[in-house]
Amino acid sequence: MTTGIPGLRPGRLEEAISVEDMRAYELNGVYLGVPLLLMMENAGRSVADYVEYRLGGVKGKKIVVFAGKGGNGGDGFVAARHLAARGAIVEVHLAYPPSEVEHPDARLNLEALQRLDSVRLVKPFAKGWLETKSADAVIDALLGTGVKGALRGSIREAARAYNEAGGLRVSVDVPTGVDPDTGNAVEGAVRSDATVTMHKPKKGLFQARHYTGEIIVAEIGLPRDAEVITGPGDVAARIPGRPRDAHKGSAGRLLVVAGSRYYVGAPLLASMAAARVGVDLVFLASTREIAFEAASQCSTIVPRPFHSETLTSRDLQELSKLLDKAHGLLVGPGLGDEQETLEAVVSLVHEAVEKKIPVVVDADGLKAIAKTSGRLSGSVVLTPHRGEAKRLAGVSDSDDHSDWRRLARMIAEKYDAVVLLKGPTDYICDAKGRCRENRSGVPAMSVGGTGDVLSGLVAGILAKRKALGKDPDPLNSAATGAFLNGRAGELAYNDLGESLTARDLLTYIPVLLRDPLLGVK
Repeated sequence: MTTGIPGLRPGRLEEAISVEDMRAYELNGVYLGVPLLLMMENAGRSVADYVEYRLGGVKGKKIVVFAGKGGNGGDGFVAARHLAARGAIVEVHLAYPPSEVEHPDARLNLEALQRLDSVRLVKPFAKGWLETKSADAVIDALLGTGVKGALRGSIREAARAYNEAGGLRVSVDVPTGVDPDTGNAVEGAVRSDATVTMHKPKKGLFQARHYTGEIIVAEIGLPRDAEVITGPGDVAARIPGRPRDAHKGSAGRLLVVAGSRYYVGAPLLASMAAARVGVDLVFLASTREIAFEAASQCSTIVPRPFHSETLTSRDLQELSKLLDKAHGLLVGPGLGDEQETLEAVVSLVHEAVEKKIPVVVDADGLKAIAKTSGRLSGSVVLTPHRGEAKRLAGVSDSDDHSDWRRLARMIAEKYDAVVLLKGPTDYICDAKGRCRENRSGVPAMSVGGTGDVLSGLVAGILAKRKALGKDPDPLNSAATGAFLNGRAGELAYNDLGESLTARDLLTYIPVLLRDPLLGVK
């Protein structure tokens, strides 16, 4: 069906996204200057537009909105205001007392309704609550993407009243009780004639047609740039937290293979960066001196010394056993470029891919990959700077490759891997041609070691996601690490100026994890 309404279109499966994606894009939109309050206004107005279209006009029509206390309820409050302005007889039935509306933008829109005579607010269990007699349309703005377990209490009662109502039934974003990622529905989930979903359809909607009815997508002013440019939304959405029943190891064990006689700082920086994003254990395979010194500085690090002062084939048997315990592998920083070391890197990377363990290859490890011609496949992230990227692509340093995005895509396709090409703008691309851009960071980050922090962040995110049963999602995990690294550098520069060092970034990473939108107006 084509609605004929600007900003509304039928949903298509091929454009579906996850709840995680949507959360990331919304906050990235805020980072780019579009406030959530404006997106809520556009979402609610779009719902009103669709209801008006389906009813052939709303003047004099009775419309009942069932509203929860989160952002979904806020969309419902906005829809109620617009419908009332167009002449509808509007009632908003609250599932919670007004004082419990927790979303700040939803609360602002509820306060606006409380000042109006044109909208009747019905509090939970008050006279007339959940009565829908003679309603021409009912709107489900109860939970949206916030479904967790069975419907309970006033939400369950409101869902039952909605299902029993006559007239047009429209859900906002996701029908209450339907999992937006899987399409699974709990007992008592609402059944709608149409679902107006925001920005892009959620994946689970297409598996829940019995509940969604027609799927309509509403443009809410969220710029497409929010899907490409990295931002705080990636940090908030893509780095999972620990579950309540977490135990040591449940949030990830990362194997870091790094360092040699002359390169002692890289292993510590990479390992501590992974610890900062919340992996529980970092097995650091390095020289004896480096491994034990690092472990003395961070209790998350477990030392696993090489047999000699560099990685050799003699270490592979022990590393294979560690891979069986690990949820991720980082290999390369400071390893050196001896032939036996490079051969051991290739062997280790391919073993990890076979075991379906996410891998990050950085620094000297990239030299090993550049000498191979095979495709890596699996969840592999390569993190070259521009010179390393040219070697991976097999082009001359003298060649003009000012189109760095194109070069990143070329390498990603060649190796069937995700490529994070570092530069003033980082380009993160996968073998399917999808690319993201990271613009965070400052020139002062050109000091040694910031790339090691970056590789540790990406590897830590991959390992944590793998351990917690999530898709490692190497493209977005790499993009998240790039933004976090660059933004930490920006904050460090604000305080330290040109004196910043790579280790200073580790101080600001936890601050950003607590408040990804820090400093964003």
